[in-house]
Amino acid sequence: MAEWSPMKTVLLLIAFAGALFFAAPPAPTQQRATASRSLAPVDVGPTGIAIKRPVFAGACKACPWGVLAAVTRAAMKPYGYDVQICWICWSSYGPREMADKTKPVIPPGAESNPYVEPPPIAVPDISATSEINLTNAWNGEGAYAKDRKQRHNYRIIAMVQQPNFLLMAANKKSGITDLAQIKSRSQPTWIAFTSHDSAVDQVLSYYGITEEALKAKGGGFITSQDREKRATADVFIGGGLLVDTPEQRMWYEASQLDDLVFFDVPEPLLKKLENQPGYSAATAPIALLRGLERPIPTVMRSSHVIYVRDDAPDSFTYAVAKALDEHQELFRMYGDPWYYDTRLVASSKVIPMAPGAMRYYRERGYVK
Repeated sequence: MAEWSPMKTVLLLIAFAGALFFAAPPAPTQQRATASRSLAPVDVGPTGIAIKRPVFAGACKACPWGVLAAVTRAAMKPYGYDVQICWICWSSYGPREMADKTKPVIPPGAESNPYVEPPPIAVPDISATSEINLTNAWNGEGAYAKDRKQRHNYRIIAMVQQPNFLLMAANKKSGITDLAQIKSRSQPTWIAFTSHDSAVDQVLSYYGITEEALKAKGGGFITSQDREKRATADVFIGGGLLVDTPEQRMWYEASQLDDLVFFDVPEPLLKKLENQPGYSAATAPIALLRGLERPIPTVMRSSHVIYVRDDAPDSFTYAVAKALDEHQELFRMYGDPWYYDTRLVASSKVIPMAPGAMRYYRERGYVK
């Protein structure tokens, strides 16, 4: 019998370890947004403006209004404020909770959003949303019509800007070269949106497109947030920014996954869109997205607001206005394209500005 050597032992151990390695199941990988978890509200201790621990009704950490929450928190920190953030007070939830002085509730689907944390058990003191959304809440229109009331206790601290261009495009594979073809098209047509607001309704109405007619031919509206599913759409309509935020990532993804044909906005439609509240004439710049190879005259919605209730102390709204102005660099330090314009910061047309904030802007010469 041959003598067993130490080298044979080493080789056997190496072979055994290799077998275990290849037989073992792969290690679990972190997934972006599939794992659900509890978002039960948490007790963060005493809150409120008086003790410099205001609660900001924001949105997810990668969402536009969540970014404004983070900007405000960072801007206020040097002045001794410890701003607490609700990362799920998005959509129409934040304006309702602010006006009605109610504590945050968990929106459907929030548990699978990777950019959130459990909300504080506290009534919010300050918030951010779009000018269009807050105006609808003020007037009891749009998403707030079912509430059957107006909410007139909002006061705006600052108007900040984020140009969001209304774009229309088709997947080149669809063969669609004009949205007017959709109404008479015999094959199924699927349409995806970034959001479905009054401007989008104007586009659909202009071309005589209805969801019922699309369904009758085997198509319809795609509401899925899955990037591959949404990229199978024939047509894309909505506000365009080159960012990966949940509300705005459709164009970011579709322009990479598909070859898109972008359409000009017909002059009669453009005139109607310019009259939509919160929208103004603009030109989407060349190379904004892959496939957008020429400037396109269109409309944009740009104004967003950081706001409080009318019971907020003037000293607080003055302090927030001052902090945001003195730390304008924060608006360009996050992933969302925000900018602070001293000519527009106090330019609210419908909802009153907060008196304390206006005092600061007059001192700075931003308001006559």
